[in-house]
Amino acid sequence: MSKSLRVAVLGPKGQCGSCVVDELLSRGHSVVGISRSPPKAWPKSGEYGGIPCDFSDIKGLSKILSDGGFDAVVSAFAPPLANFEAVYTLGVEGHGNIKMAILRSTYRGPFIIIGGAGSLYYKNGVQLCDDESFAFKHWYAWPDVHLDYMSTRMFDHGQRAFGTFIRTFKWARSNRENPGWFSWMFRPFANWFLRSAKKTLTHRNTVGLIFCSRAALTMWEGVQETKWSFLSPPWQLRDKGIRTGKYEVHVDDTAGSAEYGIDNGIYNEDMAVAIVDEVENNKLTHKHWTCTGPIGLKDCTHQVLDLALSGV
Repeated sequence: MSKSLRVAVLGPKGQCGSCVVDELLSRGHSVVGISRSPPKAWPKSGEYGGIPCDFSDIKGLSKILSDGGFDAVVSAFAPPLANFEAVYTLGVEGHGNIKMAILRSTYRGPFIIIGGAGSLYYKNGVQLCDDESFAFKHWYAWPDVHLDYMSTRMFDHGQRAFGTFIRTFKWARSNRENPGWFSWMFRPFANWFLRSAKKTLTHRNTVGLIFCSRAALTMWEGVQETKWSFLSPPWQLRDKGIRTGKYEVHVDDTAGSAEYGIDNGIYNEDMAVAIVDEVENNKLTHKHWTCTGPIGLKDCTHQVLDLALSGV
């Protein structure tokens, strides 16, 4: 990097946006967080400022983008998860408003949109979110550690009911797949719960976030007026992890060249490294891409520490 950049981050408080802000500041860039109520200050040292703006105010956001002198813009927007029934509508409207604000502004620099894994293609040309029994069978294939992560994430978002649902899902799957001495006593309940879970996890409200992110991708495909790129995180995206600085980029197409992202993951901290590298280098303009990296390192670190403390 030859100079410090001024970068706007839409949605700086979320799990993706906050990691992007941290990474930008660590590299000496200037950051402006834009959201309805952005933080006024940032715990990490560096040049940070916040500008409040409701993304439904297209004219207001357009003016901020026109007047801000930004070298790059990163959208980490995601709709609130408080009401699953409204997630899809709020997500599509939010992404659409941001697109209109960008195109109506005078800003024409790099614009990176963070979407969802559901947009990634298998090699058979089917997108993940259009796969049969999405998302139940894909949850069923997740390792225990990722279900643990997802339940913790729901509790962090105040979604205690859904967090409890995920923990029960993990137990019911284990009861079926790894039976113990007394598992047969609870098998009827486990089977009943998994049948019910399938209805829940394939319901349009439950997968609203994934589908609104896919809609966001279709909004940008074919647009030439600005230097956008669209990042679909891998299916096992995790936060509160470790920054290793290691990642691989996979450019997506209908031939499934980024299918690797469907079965793998990355920590938000490393995904932020990939995003800021793209901010600085602009190699993926008009591309749909994902990135993968090492996961599970935090758990391994804790296991090694526990062993050391126990004297084993």
